[in-house]
Amino acid sequence: MEDRALKRAIFFFCFVTACASGTEPVEPLPQPTGWTAVLIAGDNQEPAFDNAVDAMAEKLEGYGIEAKSIVTLKASRSGAGAATRTNIDRAFTNLVPAVGQGCFVFVTSHGQQERGLVLVASRGYLMPSDLDGLLNRHCGDRPTVVIASGCFSGIYASSRTMQAANRIILTAARRDRTSFGCNASRRFTVFDQCILSGIDRGLSWSTVMERTHACVTQHEEEADYHPPSEPQIFVGQAVERQTAFPP
Repeated sequence: MEDRALKRAIFFFCFVTACASGTEPVEPLPQPTGWTAVLIAGDNQEPAFDNAVDAMAEKLEGYGIEAKSIVTLKASRSGAGAATRTNIDRAFTNLVPAVGQGCFVFVTSHGQQERGLVLVASRGYLMPSDLDGLLNRHCGDRPTVVIASGCFSGIYASSRTMQAANRIILTAARRDRTSFGCNASRRFTVFDQCILSGIDRGLSWSTVMERTHACVTQHEEEADYHPPSEPQIFVGQAVERQTAFPP
């Protein structure tokens, strides 16, 4: 057991440092003074996805982010609240961060290998290239945190289209691995439960992911889920020292 834990720790550390490093030094970005957030539940087959975005919205408000700066979109809704491509684009357009603010994106759904996370309401996927385009247009070079939760979601962290110096990307699994807990008996998926408990004010995002990774590993081993999902992280050079929602 100790050997396996050590190997996982070494793998995780190497992945973080490899992603954070680059060929040329990048000027650090200042810690955001505020955030705008887009929270998306892309599927409605189980209530876990809706539950996660609701819990994340509550958590963000607890950290001082105003409700008007948070948009939640769900596959279970209709009209302007539905998680469609049109509404997602509108949410980013309407929530362009002010000077000194950052962008926070949380997407939870089922995933398809090499495609991305499912958007049931649009009968398609939110692919890394789609999200990259939205972030480029509406967040620019501001500090940006993306949490992608679902099977094969590691594609968001490993995709060159998503990797940027101003971005931190946390995903529920490797790009070739499933994640677990998508069933009606659970309030949240395993990763969503762990990321919600792992985020804490003032922690570095790498520490948040270390806590989340340990939590996921514990749940997967207790439930005998395998192969392990291996949550992933990318940390851009300009945001290496940034923390989660400081006072």
